[in-house]
Amino acid sequence: MKNHAMRRCSRSSFIRFGLLALLSVLATPICDRVQAGNESKYTVKASRLKTLSKGFNLEHWQRHGLEDGHYTEATLQEYKNLGLTYTRLPVVLSAFLDDKNPSVLKTGSLAALDAIIKMHIKTGLGIILSPFNHPPELYSDPAQVAKFVAFFKAFATHLNSTEPEKVFLEVMNEPTAATPQAWNNVQLKLISAIRSCAPNHTIIACSNNWSNAQSLRMTQIVGDKNVVYNFHFYDPFVFTHQGVNWGWRASKFMKDIPYASTPAAVAPLLDSIQDAEAKSAVENYGKENWNRAKFVRIFSPVAVWAKTNGVPIICNEFGAIPWTAPRDSLLRYLRDVREVLESYGIGWGEWFELDVHDNEAMQALGLTSVPRP
Repeated sequence: MKNHAMRRCSRSSFIRFGLLALLSVLATPICDRVQAGNESKYTVKASRLKTLSKGFNLEHWQRHGLEDGHYTEATLQEYKNLGLTYTRLPVVLSAFLDDKNPSVLKTGSLAALDAIIKMHIKTGLGIILSPFNHPPELYSDPAQVAKFVAFFKAFATHLNSTEPEKVFLEVMNEPTAATPQAWNNVQLKLISAIRSCAPNHTIIACSNNWSNAQSLRMTQIVGDKNVVYNFHFYDPFVFTHQGVNWGWRASKFMKDIPYASTPAAVAPLLDSIQDAEAKSAVENYGKENWNRAKFVRIFSPVAVWAKTNGVPIICNEFGAIPWTAPRDSLLRYLRDVREVLESYGIGWGEWFELDVHDNEAMQALGLTSVPRP
């Protein structure tokens, strides 16, 4: 520190300095001054956990603009009548994030987003806002992290006036960082950014590696107590994604794969599967004996992790593709996964759009079916 001769400060200079200091404080973004340490002083309310207990994903809006009106107020009222408590909205980042000016939101879809949130409040449903399609550079590039910090501050500022009992802010959909620690480092910064501008909303943190259940136990617990920890569940993939022509190449060679699995259940299928990788996967699926008891063994360590750390958890994506999975197997799978999750007090969100008038599917999810109009 350099030594400087102290000079007497005149009264007028003192006033000028004081005004400058006050202006400096006022110029600081309000969201950065909401709470010291950027941590909520609240724990997650029981009422909010109840809201997060049973949900559907608005998966149509992952692929289409929010303005197309696919889900209406009448749709949400049907969901409420089923017994659902929330939905989860894919917030496609390209519609809101301006790469050149991330601290200012794109406005093209904001009105539609606001209207969707208001529909949920009116019908009494909660809504999780989940950012989709982030760049992989986010995990390692400080410039990308800074950009997303700026974006999340702007996004959280916009949402701060919404009802925190019903609106939940998710950090990101299905991160795929090289290591859990790499994602933890990023998630801590993004949670801090969200909290600095939305002090009362519950934040949904997520695990790495496509948000799978095993990775949740390697997710860093943050000091902020108003956070719910989330994972996704699509195991066994041989069953849940059979027949699709995207993702894992072997899936398109799998057909009529049953659940539950045993060697005897899959044996009649093996000769008809010509692809070696697919045939091997189906054979192993049979040997792995996928059933309700196996789900218990998978979810038990996750529940223990949550209890040990004193944090709430949810599974806001699970399901099997309804147009490829055998009907009876699909119903058994939905029922088994849902019931085991509920047995551990874990809220759930089914991903694939189902017919709300399908009595059997709704019953498998523990919901009340809605009569056809």
